[in-house]
Amino acid sequence: MDPRRIASIAAVLGGIGWLAKVGLIWLEGGETDSVLVTILDVAGWALFAVALAAAGYTLVERAPVWLRAVVAVATPLLVLMVWMLLDQGIKGVYPGESWLRDEVSVLVAALIAIVLGFWGFGRHRPEPPAGGRRNPPARGRRAAR
Repeated sequence: MDPRRIASIAAVLGGIGWLAKVGLIWLEGGETDSVLVTILDVAGWALFAVALAAAGYTLVERAPVWLRAVVAVATPLLVLMVWMLLDQGIKGVYPGESWLRDEVSVLVAALIAIVLGFWGFGRHRPEPPAGGRRNPPARGRRAAR
């Protein structure tokens, strides 16, 4: 399966899992110690990490596999660090009950994941030309080799 499709599917499923977590917390009146809430939270993070790793893998399409693997590992870590900064800002805007602040940041993350996942479905990889060649023929010194 194409890594772009894996990234899109994982992002949408992770975002839906986080939305279900927020809905469950609201239905339980702010109770965050439920086993199901924990499972949805961990599943959302795992799927989002898979989505980011697959998206990172596709960032450097012409690189060696080892470099693609490094970028696939580094992309989720970079996004996590940026998200931690944004999360602290979101929690600073909503003083008061801590569970409400956590729900707002999870809701924002879920919406971002779902929107980016659906955006990824709409992007298509360009088709190779009908002749089967992706690059034009080499000219000059490269062609002489």
